[in-house]
Amino acid sequence: MGQRHKILIVDDHPITQSGLRLLLAGQDRYEVIGALDRGATVSAFVRSQPVDLVILDLNMPDMRGVNILAEIVGSRDMTVIILTGETRHAEVDYALKLGARAVVSKSDPPEAILAACDAALAGEVYVSPQMVEALGKYRQPPVALSTRQMAILHYLAQGESNKEIAYRLSIAQPTVSFHIAELRRKLDVSHNRKIVERAHELGLL
Repeated sequence: MGQRHKILIVDDHPITQSGLRLLLAGQDRYEVIGALDRGATVSAFVRSQPVDLVILDLNMPDMRGVNILAEIVGSRDMTVIILTGETRHAEVDYALKLGARAVVSKSDPPEAILAACDAALAGEVYVSPQMVEALGKYRQPPVALSTRQMAILHYLAQGESNKEIAYRLSIAQPTVSFHIAELRRKLDVSHNRKIVERAHELGLL
């Protein structure tokens, strides 16, 4: 048997956690190494041990799922699948822009979750048939930003300083400044204050 992919489940519903554990336990290629019911503990967990894939619920009780996503994708380029009962499709669409590799509905069949895991780990983007119908065709943003640049843009839009962003993403402040300069260049704006405004115009936020 080959190496098993280590999976972290982030969902505050015990039934969902149990169902995912049961589903993945039947697959030789996967190993569930943890299940968390609070978003605030996710970053520390993925820093403390190897995790190949995070299955993340967008509706967590203590913080927005997209904030968890921005933090772990922006700092560690983590492979993340969104498993959601979310009906606000703008949030799901934004999760894809932030770098989620797959989106599956909680009402999708188990095979869709396994297909999402396989595709995400292969570096592909997977949107389940049900979510495709709900979202409409997922459109790639008009400007190509890296996952780290998207994460920095996400925090800029929340009014965070370079120092706060550096802390969140576990990177140096000069690295944040470099990426902000790249955002200015890619979004074709002359001043940092214009970055968020332009990103909204382009549908990046």
